[in-house]
Amino acid sequence: MIELYTVKDIADILNQSIINIDNIENRVINDFEYIGRYVTESNVAFVSISKSTWKKWLGKEPKIAAGNQQIKNITKLPALVITDEFISDLDQSIPQIVVEDAIEAMQTIGKYFRKKFNNPIIGITGSMGKSSTRMMIGEALRDYKILQNRGNANTRVPLLLNLCKLIKNPDFAIFEISINALNNRGNLSSIIKPNITVVTGIGEAHLSTIEGTEEIAEFKSRIFVGQSKNDIAIINEDTKHSDILKDRASQYVNGILTYSKHHQTINIKENKGFTTININNNGRQIQCTINTISDGMISNALATIQVLSKLNVSIEECVINLSQFKPFKKVLEIKRINTPHLNTTLIDDTHNASLPAMINAIEAFNKQSKFYKGNKIIVLGKISDLGEASEKIHLELVNKLEQSDADYILCTDEEMRKVVNRVKNKKITWYKDTEQLLLDLQLLINEDGLTLLKSSVTGTELPKVATRLFNNLSSSLYPISGYQYYRQFPFAQSDKYINKNNQTEYSMNLNISSSIEGFSPLIYYIYGKQKINSVNNITLKKWPTNDGVYFEGRKFKYNELVDSMLKRPHPSLIYQLADELFVNERERRNHVETFIRQHDLTPSSAVNVTGRFRGKERQTFTIEDLEKLYKTYHNELFKHTKYIVFGDKYVHGMIEDDREGVLIFSMYDSLEALISRLQ
Repeated sequence: MIELYTVKDIADILNQSIINIDNIENRVINDFEYIGRYVTESNVAFVSISKSTWKKWLGKEPKIAAGNQQIKNITKLPALVITDEFISDLDQSIPQIVVEDAIEAMQTIGKYFRKKFNNPIIGITGSMGKSSTRMMIGEALRDYKILQNRGNANTRVPLLLNLCKLIKNPDFAIFEISINALNNRGNLSSIIKPNITVVTGIGEAHLSTIEGTEEIAEFKSRIFVGQSKNDIAIINEDTKHSDILKDRASQYVNGILTYSKHHQTINIKENKGFTTININNNGRQIQCTINTISDGMISNALATIQVLSKLNVSIEECVINLSQFKPFKKVLEIKRINTPHLNTTLIDDTHNASLPAMINAIEAFNKQSKFYKGNKIIVLGKISDLGEASEKIHLELVNKLEQSDADYILCTDEEMRKVVNRVKNKKITWYKDTEQLLLDLQLLINEDGLTLLKSSVTGTELPKVATRLFNNLSSSLYPISGYQYYRQFPFAQSDKYINKNNQTEYSMNLNISSSIEGFSPLIYYIYGKQKINSVNNITLKKWPTNDGVYFEGRKFKYNELVDSMLKRPHPSLIYQLADELFVNERERRNHVETFIRQHDLTPSSAVNVTGRFRGKERQTFTIEDLEKLYKTYHNELFKHTKYIVFGDKYVHGMIEDDREGVLIFSMYDSLEALISRLQ
């Protein structure tokens, strides 16, 4: 039976008086909120947290609006307001309890209701899988009254709110606990006092503030601090530092359980889009079906079953409920495209990422790939929040990608560039521009194909790409056909003739204009003509593209080297001019990126030093880009020539004719056909 609490009871818990009492001190309170939009029922106490209190607890300016501001937009008035700043214009029918610190007040209330709560509390932490495990347990126990985190709000203040919500006296409370709530600012486990704890895994996360995975294991093990000897700790045997976790748990609890995908009592069968797990649990055969495909989700299901085994519930009935489990959006979310034009499958896993989660997604992709006949594609963005360890951790993906079943691998974000360059024997490409990645991806995806998209949720554009990709394919918004291909890269021969009156007389393929090379030589030419160079005599250095004509030690004049950029320059000459113009690679990149941004050019117009085609770096520019350069730099470009030609695999450029018009072109095999069009 639920004990009823009144406004007066809450005031007594806080040892504070009530303002605007007016015969309503016996009004019943059965819930708490500190975000106004969640006040949707009567009998809710709204905790109004000021900006200064938020800043004190967070150590920085909060993104959330002050409670006193939020309350002005609440449509359902609360039964009580607990505030650290008196609200003078609040409806007089609403009592206020004014406290010094609203979050501290939540902690006081939370401690009180935790002490009164006698049903099981399950606490879950880990570098990966904690949200999914918490949601699985919640789904398994859906026939009971449960309390759990809202969304993935698992930091200190949301957990204090959840403690206050124990006023509802649920059958079970499931607390997902982040490292933020276990750190040096105060370990909330000592307040939550979980009866059962689960540590789902230790991986490379938070490394911008924590030195390594062993230290992460130490932080995560703080979840055991709030437990007593008769409580239970459940630990993933397959994770890093499980020995540390078990040792730390043994200091607080007598009952330690482990789980492992590799245990002899477990049989796992992978199917297309779902997984079946058979477990021999002390002679009882349990079959569990989950609508997910990854090893990580299998581990989470095993953790869930271990939890259920320690509760007074029917495991068989609860496991049946697990078949209805659905993870968060963008957590290995299987999205099927079924249109008159295309039937294909996407796996959107851009909710978040750690190294183990990234590897888990790739392995899930590999297991599912055998069920598909079309192109198998992996698309990766970066893992965020890795600090100085970022490069080392990202490079651990190299071997996994080389061994993957992907036909094509597309990557974005600077952190993935070195990964791409290290991977061998795969069609793998790095994209500076996610718009180009999206275009190419839509052209690579085909009938009965499988595409995995995996990245962190912050610091990368890939989650947005994943959403747009699904929407585009579902709406049959396919790119216009007509591309040719060099290896896997689409391109189109395109051109445009502009007469002396700046009018377009004819054009071809402008709507699908796209190259596979960059125009770095034009950027260097423009800068080289502007820059004063003190060294006139240039000696060609040793470059990877040197040959019998362009060899180490060959002499050039500076102006001769600059002018060569307009005459389909050899890559060694481009390397040399870049070396003359810039102090280092960082300065070169900054100049190129600034130039592209200032002239509103395609971001991938000049990705590498020479602009030449490389399968591992996607470059592309359009006729529109060349036209912008023509109109801005006509006098510099055509001062001594009528032909501007560059390109390695193909020919691109601009040609002026006797009528004072210009032909701008891209992706031709030779100049002959173009010249004949001008005659």
